[in-house]
Amino acid sequence: MLILIGMSVSGCKSKTVEEAFYKNHKKESREIVYRGSVAEKPFILYRALFDNGNEGIGLAVFDGSDDEGWNLNSSNAMSDGSKFLVDAQGINFKDNVRRYFIYGYIDDPEISKIDIIDKYNQVITGTIIQTNWKRVFYSLVEMNELRLTAYDKNNRILTGIPRITTHD
Repeated sequence: MLILIGMSVSGCKSKTVEEAFYKNHKKESREIVYRGSVAEKPFILYRALFDNGNEGIGLAVFDGSDDEGWNLNSSNAMSDGSKFLVDAQGINFKDNVRRYFIYGYIDDPEISKIDIIDKYNQVITGTIIQTNWKRVFYSLVEMNELRLTAYDKNNRILTGIPRITTHD
């Protein structure tokens, strides 16, 4: 009897994060463009197609392990039609610290670096990745407000978010 209970509980979890992702999202409207991990949390950045025809970027974060299986912790997608789209999602970690996953896409070929200021006023440089869709970026920071700057290859400021206070 214990074996059956164990199998039914583990049956709810997926073998891979991709499987857990597609259990919750239709393949026709969500395309995985990047899979990574930060602070022992696997995540997926995905291209999101919306019913109105717009496309945007989404973030999915997972809990679990390869041994025990994976569950989708949170997923959010947004679109606004701009050349530089930024979103932030707060995530609680095992150490009881709330960190913010800053992510988005870059359609401006001039942008070559993205810096985010954390709550300790340290500069955290975002990771930029070329995907088969667009260039995407991400960073994980502790913050009280979003302060982000995008630079060109000559270190000139192209755009930024001066200060947006978080509310969660």
